[in-house]
Amino acid sequence: MRDRINTSLREAMKAKDAPRLSTLRLINAAIKDRDIAVRSDGNDAGVADAEILAILVKMIKQRQESATTYEEAGRLELAEKELAEVQVIREFMPRQMDEAEA
Repeated sequence: MRDRINTSLREAMKAKDAPRLSTLRLINAAIKDRDIAVRSDGNDAGVADAEILAILVKMIKQRQESATTYEEAGRLELAEKELAEVQVIREFMPRQMDEAEA
């Protein structure tokens, strides 16, 4: 999962896609923060993909709550920015099965 995020980060840099690049950097920062916390507990391997997934879920939840708050306050441009970040983060989430696949 880290490799996918870093590859997307490089692609966003090459494409000069500032909003996407910013979101990908936030994802990397959150993962690195968790890596540091895990290393201080004696685990040198860093965080596993399952933990990265939990970080992404938390980031999505935070942004959705922020977007709702911004909408209620009439700050639609900020709400749209938060929702755009949610879309970028969701790209790294496992695809959900639809009813036809279940």
